[in-house]
Amino acid sequence: MQPLWLDVFRRPAVVPVRRFDRTLWTSRRVAAADAQADRISVATYNIWCDGTHAEQRYRTIARLLSEHTPDIMMFQEVTETARRVLLEQSWIRERYYSAAVTGGYAGNYGMVLLSRPPVTEVTYTGLPTQRSRGYLTARYRIGGHTLTVVGIHLESGKTAVQLRDRQLREIVGSVRDDRDAVILGDFNLRDAENGILPAGYCDVWPALRPGEPGFTEDTTINHMRYDMEDRHRHVRFDRVLVKGDTWIPESIELVGREPISAALPRVFPSDHFGLRCVLRRR
Repeated sequence: MQPLWLDVFRRPAVVPVRRFDRTLWTSRRVAAADAQADRISVATYNIWCDGTHAEQRYRTIARLLSEHTPDIMMFQEVTETARRVLLEQSWIRERYYSAAVTGGYAGNYGMVLLSRPPVTEVTYTGLPTQRSRGYLTARYRIGGHTLTVVGIHLESGKTAVQLRDRQLREIVGSVRDDRDAVILGDFNLRDAENGILPAGYCDVWPALRPGEPGFTEDTTINHMRYDMEDRHRHVRFDRVLVKGDTWIPESIELVGREPISAALPRVFPSDHFGLRCVLRRR
């Protein structure tokens, strides 16, 4: 099968940045601003595009994230329904900028950025892929330093090892000149593929929680994920990578490890767990 993307779709495309204005989300050109922060929190969540209890799951994800209100959130597998549910949350409308690539050529593999600090530019770049994959890049000015945050969703499947390697090399190359960068999202990497992780980046989970597996797909806990294929799976697909001298990883935790309700004990917010990570200024 040939890669889905043509060259025209693989050039970075500017994504409108929107802010909620009383009754609707409107495009807003964000003036270059130097946000001040000693700590920033980032989150990534593959929220599963399947329609199973979709709205209930998405609302649960929104509620879980509202307990910590991460500064920068990246979501994968965002459908139009998921985007609507996220953007109708009052706490998101009041505090966040949004940038979304959903529907159309993204299909069920849409991506959404929600950001409290002003974001100077957001772009979306398609990857060589058979599954509508790409990456969302957001650039910030925080405390006098530029920070680039890249949300990614690499190809899935055991047979796609070489394609994932190519995709990741392309993403890393896109920020090679950036001093400080965070790459987070669904890497779809198994432990045997850890050798393709880029030099110079800190893989935050094993750095801060050595000895803890950090599985983001874990059928021992997530019965919904087990029921999907009737077999066990324990993998750390979702990751946060950090490079540079300005921001030091301080903490990282899993999100969404409980059923969405007592009435639905085998339904979880997603087939993945999310990640929330706090970075501290050096």
